[in-house]
Amino acid sequence: MATSNNPTRRITLSVNAPLLDKQANESAPATAVYAFSPGGALLAQAQVDERGQANLDLGVGVDATGLRVLAGPATGEKQPQLEELLRRGAQEQHLRVDANMEKLQVELALPADIWRVWLLNRCTVKGTLQKRVLRDGISIDFPVCRATVEIYEVDPIWVIVPKIPKNLLDRLREVIVQPIPLPGPPVERPGFARAMPALSNAADTHRVDAQSIASMHEASGNGALRYAAMSSSDLAFREALIANAVLVRPLLCWLVPLLVSIRRVGTAYTDDCGHFRTTIFKSIFNPDQPDLYFKATQRLFGFFDVLIYGPTPIACHTWWNYVCGSEVSLYTTHPLAVTCAPCPPIIAGANWVLFMAIGNFPTSRIHGIGNDPSLGATTAANRGMAHDAQPGIDAPWGGVLRPRLEFDNSLRDLLGVKYYRLSWKHTADATFTKQLTATVNRHYAHMVGTDLVVDAYLLGPKTAGGESNLFEIPPSVPPFGQWSLPDVVADTESGEFDTVAAGLVDGLVQLRVELFDATGAPVNIGASGIRYFVPTSLDLSGTIHTVDAATLGLVVGNTMIVTLHVNNEPCTAVIAPPAIGGGAVADDCCGVLHYAPGDTVTMGWTASHPHGYATYSFGVVRGVSGVYANGGVVGAGVFSATRTVGQLLSDNLPATCTEPCKVAGFSENLYVAATAIDGWSRLSAGYDAKDVRAFVLAPT
Repeated sequence: MATSNNPTRRITLSVNAPLLDKQANESAPATAVYAFSPGGALLAQAQVDERGQANLDLGVGVDATGLRVLAGPATGEKQPQLEELLRRGAQEQHLRVDANMEKLQVELALPADIWRVWLLNRCTVKGTLQKRVLRDGISIDFPVCRATVEIYEVDPIWVIVPKIPKNLLDRLREVIVQPIPLPGPPVERPGFARAMPALSNAADTHRVDAQSIASMHEASGNGALRYAAMSSSDLAFREALIANAVLVRPLLCWLVPLLVSIRRVGTAYTDDCGHFRTTIFKSIFNPDQPDLYFKATQRLFGFFDVLIYGPTPIACHTWWNYVCGSEVSLYTTHPLAVTCAPCPPIIAGANWVLFMAIGNFPTSRIHGIGNDPSLGATTAANRGMAHDAQPGIDAPWGGVLRPRLEFDNSLRDLLGVKYYRLSWKHTADATFTKQLTATVNRHYAHMVGTDLVVDAYLLGPKTAGGESNLFEIPPSVPPFGQWSLPDVVADTESGEFDTVAAGLVDGLVQLRVELFDATGAPVNIGASGIRYFVPTSLDLSGTIHTVDAATLGLVVGNTMIVTLHVNNEPCTAVIAPPAIGGGAVADDCCGVLHYAPGDTVTMGWTASHPHGYATYSFGVVRGVSGVYANGGVVGAGVFSATRTVGQLLSDNLPATCTEPCKVAGFSENLYVAATAIDGWSRLSAGYDAKDVRAFVLAPT
């Protein structure tokens, strides 16, 4: 450790920093005084008392020197920075300390228009840090817990605009005077990452797409800005840009993303739900709302801080005009980001069991379970079907179904309810004799020495008392660390129902939920004050509102029973030989079909499903050009289309063709897609069917 041989002396600095014009019942900010060396090193700090007095004991050199004394808002920090105090509005006085001086008195009275601003400049920043996971084409967000979120203030626009070089300023004139036409195809800008909150403070993409082009048109539609772009000097044009900040900010991301600088103004930490919250102080030099940028790190392996969120360019990821107290949503896709179990607030009172979903499909959207008005009436035809699994299409269930249950922690912590069991039966059966037995785990992340370890917590099946195939209600916290989701599907399931292995082809089945205490004894839900619920929310990403399952007729005794329509039947796809009128048919060997002028070709195909749970697409291609397309729900399953030879030979000819074809080759393509789902995705392998047939039209 370095030491100094230079002699020092102590001086006492008495500061009088009263808050002027403070009313008796008026709130006052906590105030402190700070002494810095001329080079900006903190020498001492002290809280100001009720009379506005504070004393500082300083060590300085024996020679004459200078001091920078500040009175400003108390930061609570051990090492406050001079720049940050000045940014918050601290008042400064430069002093001379002579060689023989031992005491020094300073007057730093604080006018009301200064100290009242300190109260108004407090700004609460809150948000959620999440990891976006793509599973079977579905984006799911999971909280990133135990992360450090750093909050930075970005240069305001009147600082950025003067930095814009002449060539980019001229380019900005061009896009305002003659913006890119709308509509138009997206134009990717290489090197631009994701999430552009500049327009809506929501995660989006950084590209010159319809949204950013629209901002150009909006800027172009502003008369004063357009006039300044067309006719003003550079100085006047820059002033017009600053005056129209709301319109201009989205363009900065596209044209000048690097011309910004940031300074850290706060730090927050995420909880097990990924939420963070802290208070920052707005700069007195920026009367506008703060423009904020965020970074996030997570400590891995006990010592290594990994940057898991810090998108660039900064201008494209800035929350312009942040409204204090509003929610910020940050999304990371970093592979090392450790997530926790999702924890959307569930509004269900006390002692609840929520049958949340099958896979990722909420039970609120299942006919006969949910009560959302959009489902309409439950009928014999739609009972147990997934409503609008595809737009306008109700789908049956198939494959491996993964019921998802959520439990109020009071069941296990206060009521002694430790286990649940899932059973199933055909609706025609009298009793539930078949139980779900597949292994179910939850994973949790914790540190072992300096290593991050993810372990499995076995939920079941287990045996307690005389009852088997029981599964633990997950404890609210794991044995160590926090819950994690390395596999989003496996770590959210409460059981696995393999409908194929169970031999289910088509029909209604029922799933039953039962509760047991630690000894394996069935739980009397009425005596324990336990209620079953289903969600009313149509998605699982936010607050989950619920309805008592008993009011929907889903509670029988101490159990909850839901009905699902299962269908594991395959589709059929067959293309018939095309024919000329009612006569000549393309042969199977060569597929040649001879025609005469004026003939018509009939193309037939079968796209079917035993119960109609499928859609189809049929198309005819000549060379490289499509000449016919059809699709929809399979319905009765038998289809045909008639086209004249002239249409088939001449429709949609490429620009390089100078005349219609006389001889042409065609491909008929049929795909039949089952609508059955497993709650995560549509089932295709072993369910879908396809067929292809080729033919040639040649003159007789």
